[in-house]
Amino acid sequence: MAATISVIIPVRNSRDYLDKCMESVLGQTFTDIEVILAENKSTDGSVEMCDGYAAKDSRVRVLHLDTEGQSAARNAALDVCTAPLVCFIDSDDHVETDMLASLHELMTAYQADIVCSNFFYEHDGVARTNEYDDGKVMVLDKRGTTEKFLSMEINNSPWSKLIKRSLFDGLRFPEGRLYEDHAIMHRLAYRCDKAVWLRKSYYYYVQHDGSTVHTRTPKKIYDFFLADYDRYRFIGEHRVLLEGDTTRLTNLEAMRCFKHFRTFMRDRRSDGCRRLRDDMIVKLSDMSHNEKLKPKLRRRLWAVRRAYWLFYLIHVALRRK
Repeated sequence: MAATISVIIPVRNSRDYLDKCMESVLGQTFTDIEVILAENKSTDGSVEMCDGYAAKDSRVRVLHLDTEGQSAARNAALDVCTAPLVCFIDSDDHVETDMLASLHELMTAYQADIVCSNFFYEHDGVARTNEYDDGKVMVLDKRGTTEKFLSMEINNSPWSKLIKRSLFDGLRFPEGRLYEDHAIMHRLAYRCDKAVWLRKSYYYYVQHDGSTVHTRTPKKIYDFFLADYDRYRFIGEHRVLLEGDTTRLTNLEAMRCFKHFRTFMRDRRSDGCRRLRDDMIVKLSDMSHNEKLKPKLRRRLWAVRRAYWLFYLIHVALRRK
C-alpha cells in the first residue's frame, strides 16, 4: 500500500549534513511516509550512507543516478514516487519533527492543493528567528496563490511545503540550470485551486560555504536571468492576476532581469561568455517594447541594445570586478 507522503531528498556530497537531515525526517511524528534519496554521483561517502539508511528503515528508497544536478534528482524521484503528496527537503537542511503532521493536517482540513510554511536561516548551528512567524493561516485562491509566489512573499523553494503530486503532471524542474525552483514554483501555484500558507517555520535552511547562493559565476547569473525572464513571460501570458498586480509584477521581473544582466556584465569573466550575453541582450531589447513598463525602465532596456556603449559606460565600465 502506497504511503501518504513521499519525501524527496536530492543527495550529492552531503556527508557532513545527511545524518541530521535524515534524523529529522525519519523521526517525523507523521510516519506514513516513503523517503526517496535521489543520490547522484557523490564522491564523499554519501553513497554508502544512503544505502545504510535503506538497510535500516524499510521506508527509505535509494536512487543511484548517473546524471548530476538537483533538478535531475528531483525529477527522477517524482517519476518513481508513489504517494499522492510530496515534500522536498535538501540533504544539507533539516526540519522540525512535527512539520509533516502540521502541514498534512491543514491540507486535509482545507482540501488544499499545496500547503506552505516559513523557514529559518541557520548558520554555524544558530537559527535566525523568522520575523514573519506570527502563526496565522492564510487560505488563498488561484489568483492569490500565484501573486504570493510571483511577488516572492511566499518563498519560491520547493521545500517547506506539502504539494499534491498531481500538480507535477506534465511539469518538471528544468535540468542543466540553476535556480530551477525559481523557474517552476509560480507554475505550480497557477495550477492550485486552493492553497494554505501557515506563517510558521519548520524548515532549517542551512547556510554554508558550499551552498549555491554563496558562489557566483557568469553562468549562474545567466541561469538566474533565465528564471526571472520565464516569470516575466508567464505574467504576460496568463491573465489570472488583477491588472494592478500584473503591471507591478511585470515591472518587478523586468527590473530583476536588467539587474542580472548588469551584474553579469560587471564580472570580467563574462568576456568569455558572449553567447550568454547576446541572448540576454535580445531578450531585454524585446522587453523594452512592453508599454506596461515604467518609462525609465524601458529606456534602460532600450539602451542595452540600441545604445550599448552608453549603457556599458554608465552601468559597467567603472564598476567591473
